Amino acid sequence: MLASAVPNGIHELTPLDGNPSNRANLQFVFFYKNPSSSESGLQLRERMSERMRQAFHEAMSHYPILYGEHHRCDDDKETPPNEGGQSPAVHIIVSDSSKQTQAPRYDEHDVSELVSDIQAAHYNWATWPAQLLSVSPIRVRLGSARELPLAHVVVTWHADGMGLLVSVDHSVADGVGVSVLLNQWAGAVRNRELLLPVDADHAAAWRQLVETADEPQPDWFVNYVDSLPAVAPEPSGTESAGIADTDPRAPVEVERALRRNTHALRVTRAALQRLADDNSRGGPVPAIRLAYALMWQRYMAAMARGSDPDATCLINVIHSARAVVGRPHYIGNAVCPVYSRRALGSLLNASVADVAEEIGRSMHAITAPQWLAFTQLFHDAPRRAKLLTLFANPEALQLSVSNISRVPFFDVDFGFGPPCHATVYPMVIPGFAVWTPLQADGGLHILWNLPDHVFAALAQDKELARYVDVLF
Repeated sequence: MLASAVPNGIHELTPLDGNPSNRANLQFVFFYKNPSSSESGLQLRERMSERMRQAFHEAMSHYPILYGEHHRCDDDKETPPNEGGQSPAVHIIVSDSSKQTQAPRYDEHDVSELVSDIQAAHYNWATWPAQLLSVSPIRVRLGSARELPLAHVVVTWHADGMGLLVSVDHSVADGVGVSVLLNQWAGAVRNRELLLPVDADHAAAWRQLVETADEPQPDWFVNYVDSLPAVAPEPSGTESAGIADTDPRAPVEVERALRRNTHALRVTRAALQRLADDNSRGGPVPAIRLAYALMWQRYMAAMARGSDPDATCLINVIHSARAVVGRPHYIGNAVCPVYSRRALGSLLNASVADVAEEIGRSMHAITAPQWLAFTQLFHDAPRRAKLLTLFANPEALQLSVSNISRVPFFDVDFGFGPPCHATVYPMVIPGFAVWTPLQADGGLHILWNLPDHVFAALAQDKELARYVDVLF
């Protein structure tokens, strides 16, 4: 469609561009409400559909990498060799081919069509928030990776507004930034002038980080960690109301049949403040860190009934460190894990404030060399597979938390207000938790993949219920 505007070229992926051998896409879910009660979902679609479609292709045409395909030296002789005879390099090759599968893909659905679409097209599913059954494409198999677009958007229209699902390849998200792509698109819909992408020198940023890794840097990682203040800022007045205090969902049976073990929890802004007030130690502890501590403690209480009190419990907190390399998004190698270990009996008997302080001490111990070592892990496929296998053990006494606060998804305004909800769809790995600060109301929205028996125990946990609402 826009192939003539895309130059030929080869874009070699730098160490900052993730691990392209892992073909899993990142999936993002947004929900927008109608700007007024006088406009139906059908009227909103009639007014916005063609404008959004045209603006999508206009905005994406500024990024030639989106019109490319992955190529590896070991299976494509035309790909340039890697320096020094190292492991095969991965490149994205951009051409002016008119193949429809090569261009970023844009689809639309009415909400009434989605159930049959899921069955017919083998779509993955996500259900959030109320009355929105949304779908997102998934990779079929590794061998067909070149047949699929590097970016795929699905827009769902329904009575209450619009759902937006974005599926983006890891390498594209690393190299460009999901929030940059979406804001370019939203700006084009609003008829504002497109801002051309900045051609950041990722390789230079990486070299600078390596060269300075041995220099003393007190509290290096803490300076770049995303955290929520104990008192969240008041809404500006332009934000949507977010999730209602009561749960308005009606098709619970349909949701339960589709979502498998994915559960949703919420910590409101008031509950965050109450959690901070109840665990004050004379000095401020970030509210989000207290939430980590609470969830780790209560999760282990649900997981470890009958376990040895001396057994070691592990929490792995992954924070964005993107400020280090100047990248405007969260994923891939712009992260660093913070590991905290504690004996089960000690964890369950400790206060939430004590556990939060321990997590904080682990964060202060992270250094630049450790972060570099972790990023290199993503380029060592056997070690990475072993690590993921370890964390996929549903019986392990460990919890993984991903913090993606400050990602500017609530700035993505197509002209009828910011989204009232935005999230990264949780990876279906037992024991993993995905946390997304719900900036629309200042609280936390938690998507968690849990075994049924663990979720049942958490739902009855009185200490958890003081601060956390179990939505489903």
